Amino acid sequence: MKPKTPIAIVGMGGVFPGASDLDIFWKNIANKKDAVCNVPEHRWIVRPNAIYDPIPAPDKAYSKRACLIHDFRFDPTGIDIDTKLLDKLDPLCHFVLHAGREAFSSCVTSSLDKERVGVILAAIALPTDASSALTREILGRSFERKLFSGHSPLTPNRSPLTPIHVTSFPAAVLARAFGLGGGSFTLDAACASSLYAVKLACDELHSYRADAMLAGGVSRPECLYTQVGFSQLRALSPSGRCAPFDETADGLVVGEGAGIVVLKRLDDALRDGDTIYGVIRGIGLSNDIRGNLLAPDTEGQVRAMRLAYEASGWSPYDIDYIECHGAGTPVGDATELNSLHTLWRESEPEASATLADARGSKCAIGSVKSMIGHLLTAAGAAGMIKTLLGLKHKILPPSLNFTGAAESSPLAGKNSPFRVQTHTQEWRRRDKNIPLRAAVSSFGFGGINAHLLIEEGHPECKNEIFANANPLKFHFSTPDCAIVGMDAVFGSAGSLREFQEIVFNGGSLIRKRPKNRWKGADDIASEYLMGRGDYGAYMEELSLYAGEFRVPPNEIPDILPQQLLMLKVAAKAMQDAGLPLRKERPRMGVIIGADFDFEATNFHLRWNLYNEVRKWKSAVQRLQGLDDKQTELWLESLRDACGPPLTAARTLGALGGIVASRIAREFRFGGPSFIVSGDAASGMKALEIAVRLLRQNEVETMLVGAIDLAGDVRNIVSRNSMRQFSAKGDMIKPSQTEIASMLWLKAWEMRAAEN
Repeated sequence: MKPKTPIAIVGMGGVFPGASDLDIFWKNIANKKDAVCNVPEHRWIVRPNAIYDPIPAPDKAYSKRACLIHDFRFDPTGIDIDTKLLDKLDPLCHFVLHAGREAFSSCVTSSLDKERVGVILAAIALPTDASSALTREILGRSFERKLFSGHSPLTPNRSPLTPIHVTSFPAAVLARAFGLGGGSFTLDAACASSLYAVKLACDELHSYRADAMLAGGVSRPECLYTQVGFSQLRALSPSGRCAPFDETADGLVVGEGAGIVVLKRLDDALRDGDTIYGVIRGIGLSNDIRGNLLAPDTEGQVRAMRLAYEASGWSPYDIDYIECHGAGTPVGDATELNSLHTLWRESEPEASATLADARGSKCAIGSVKSMIGHLLTAAGAAGMIKTLLGLKHKILPPSLNFTGAAESSPLAGKNSPFRVQTHTQEWRRRDKNIPLRAAVSSFGFGGINAHLLIEEGHPECKNEIFANANPLKFHFSTPDCAIVGMDAVFGSAGSLREFQEIVFNGGSLIRKRPKNRWKGADDIASEYLMGRGDYGAYMEELSLYAGEFRVPPNEIPDILPQQLLMLKVAAKAMQDAGLPLRKERPRMGVIIGADFDFEATNFHLRWNLYNEVRKWKSAVQRLQGLDDKQTELWLESLRDACGPPLTAARTLGALGGIVASRIAREFRFGGPSFIVSGDAASGMKALEIAVRLLRQNEVETMLVGAIDLAGDVRNIVSRNSMRQFSAKGDMIKPSQTEIASMLWLKAWEMRAAEN
């Protein structure tokens, strides 16, 4: 087998704040258009003024400014999915289908076998409009009935439900829309997610498991949740102005959107006559070993950058432009600048003066977040597409809101090799045979880091194979991988030993659902389930003792149980493997198969009570005499009865993608650490990716797991609407039709896993 071939980017598509397509997106960039706006009244579940407070407080947002997508109307043309179903899909799926269609139609597909085309997307595991609506329907109606002694003055009848898939569905629906059979899954690596998706897609192409891949990211959570959440973390800009690297920077502005690219091996792209927007030369992934979940660390960022340059054979001094993470948070931006300076200093060649003369100026840097806000799991895709459009038009793209660096900033010194690009400027090659070259960085919560190197794809330039690729390192050696440690918790089996005894003795973990498991919403659930879903392998309790993990005891109640359970199981698996805990392991990573936890939507109920109280007052005669003060006091008491407010600890504790990062930080892993979602195949997909990283010699050890607390009433109701649960505690003999359907589904899952 030959060394890694370069990967060509042959198609692009996107929908971003202020831009429904990439032509408008580029015009906005070139014209320095800022997409930030006041949040419209209809976008939050409550009026903005009702939840806004300029003074930081629990459950409040201290800014009403965001970068949101307005007037987007999804056109189903060319999408092979029933239009009735399309209309019911969450808006994030509409973003994905729109961007994916634009990307796939912009490249040559006639030569492709669609069975060898796959999809890997980044999607954040946070509440969406649809998942929050399901919580209103199930828990909200239950709360209302209890409040009015079994009578619902507003919602007496159940509403029709659309099955909810928050995490795994975006990639699956895109593959289904275009008949792509090369496998699909989503991942969440926080703000580095899009570049992680691109890296894993490149691996598929390098190994010849696929001939083309769609990769990128989408972010369209419930925007009130992100606005309040980032306010709690004190990361949101109070001024509503994203100013990366500027002395006035005071935080990030939340954005939304989707960006997707189509990838092919370079030789295939040249054969097909594709437009080559750029050539990927190297991608480095890492996780911070030190610090906490919210504080970035220079050592981890530099490690990701080094890996990218080692893969490409480039020097940092070969780069013309860097699309930085640049979120506008003073600490984050300063850390990123320090990381860049560290790498440049250690890479400074003896002939640095000559190289500086060849460049003619300092290396340009910028951040698209200054224009469209922080798109979370789609942020890397937005930055990459901005850079590729710059390569296409031979223009260095500008960054907004920078007038000068603070005195303490690494940019302030005369010897800094960087300058913020504040205006459009012709992007010239240093030499006619040297292509334009750029880097894209994405650094996320939990210390997840990614650094991508791309260059112009042009016949005049040399786009040869990776200069320093070692074929033995990457391809010739595919050793077997050993499983050296395990642990498990399934239902009432609280350890691997208990599970083993039950399985070997022919026992069963299936039993009647524990009392109060469904938060008192049994009556509402029964209307949908009709006696089904009462049996399963349920857990009774999860216990931790003080000091077991590096989690402050007062924060433990604020963390979703799936994060704590995964920590416990991971620790026991490490002990079973004989690996000392908390020893620094730069080349060990963690991949966890996980699905969305509906518990994250509970805060939505508190906020929606603002609306419900006003409706109840108008519908119930005995409430109509309440004055404004009495109404406010009643509202606050109802909120307290409904659940706790969103705080900093609860914001972090509800982040789905933080499951892997907690493990990485707890046990000091420095390798790639993230979660993957592929529905029931999530755990196997995590294992598959880990094995490939080991065989590619990119890591030495991987911790692989899967977590799903699927017994939540909302999950049960949603899944029952797709395929009914048993009404008893045993397996019911299926009909011939059901057997045929299950065999087809199993065959599809096996094929997806193989691909």
